[in-house]
Amino acid sequence: MKTEIRKLNFILAFLFSLPALFAQTTQTGEGLVSVRNESVALPSVTEHIFSETVPLLLQGMWQGTDRLLMFSNKNEFALVLRVFYQWYDDRAAEPASFSEFKSRDRNNTTKSPAEDIQIRYTTICENPSKTAGVYELSVTYPYEKIPVLIPICIIDEKLYMDFMIKDSAQVTDFSVSDSAQVSESHSSSRDGFYRAAATANGITISQPIFKKEVLSYFVESEGKEIYKIRYWLSEMDYSYAKATFSDGEKIFSVDKYLRIGTNVYQCTTGRSTKIRNIQKSSQFEKKLTYDSDGGIVAFGEPYLLKVPEGSERTAVQISQRFLGTVEATNSQKKPLPASPFPPVFPKYRWKEITELELYNPSTWNKRNLDIHK
Repeated sequence: MKTEIRKLNFILAFLFSLPALFAQTTQTGEGLVSVRNESVALPSVTEHIFSETVPLLLQGMWQGTDRLLMFSNKNEFALVLRVFYQWYDDRAAEPASFSEFKSRDRNNTTKSPAEDIQIRYTTICENPSKTAGVYELSVTYPYEKIPVLIPICIIDEKLYMDFMIKDSAQVTDFSVSDSAQVSESHSSSRDGFYRAAATANGITISQPIFKKEVLSYFVESEGKEIYKIRYWLSEMDYSYAKATFSDGEKIFSVDKYLRIGTNVYQCTTGRSTKIRNIQKSSQFEKKLTYDSDGGIVAFGEPYLLKVPEGSERTAVQISQRFLGTVEATNSQKKPLPASPFPPVFPKYRWKEITELELYNPSTWNKRNLDIHK
């Protein structure tokens, strides 16, 4: 009996020692990091702080093919929908103070009252040249208690909704907390890790649609080798944990988790740190737009273009100019469309009519003139 109890105690002790036997650690700049528990010895995650101060690059009027937006330095947000093929501007969302300048139209296109959307802002990163930046908008929609986070990117007065940030989130977050700038090393080389930083489909008057999967890239050999890394929605806690993948003897390290808005994305299954099924190519699938320092990259065409600023500087002047643009658009008169049933005029044979009126005295003078008599 005692022998069986000893065997049972030995088996239990062995089972409890398995996690310690199989837990692997790797030496990093931050100390020992456990593979089974990524949060050990990792730095605390930097929280994004939102405020009512509109970023300088975002202030002003922005126009697109279907909408017109205004971000004033008084933290007033307005959105106009350009409906009917841009022939009518619907003041869909605006502050209550706009009614003091001009009342809204009442027709079957508009909704009364206008949506009152509140926005707060935070800076994810800005380049040293102050010509580009990535920001998150904390948008509170009417009748909604929980705000929605919408990431946006501005490069040379163009606003994008699909973009990436070079370097890991840990580097970016701590550089922003120090100087609100992206590292200046980006301008020397375009090699490195480019993480996805956008998931929303637009700045809308209702909650936008967010992506369930995003793509990040690792660039090597001056852009000749591009590795595509897929991230998907995760319920794991966000941290600065790393994941690795290999290409022959080359081993690359990237962020295991991405924090984009309120969502967390991961590139490995469970607690694994090895990325599988990496796709390699020699070029990107979409058109790229780099900022002047190479730290922010946007895909495709811009979502909005900034309206050139005039002499307006105060919030009242910007609001009046915004409403003036709307009034100018709505004062246009679109020409009537061509009739689907155009009038058809009969075609006469004048010779036959002349013969019919041969004995009509009222037409003799006309006929005499026709034959020069």
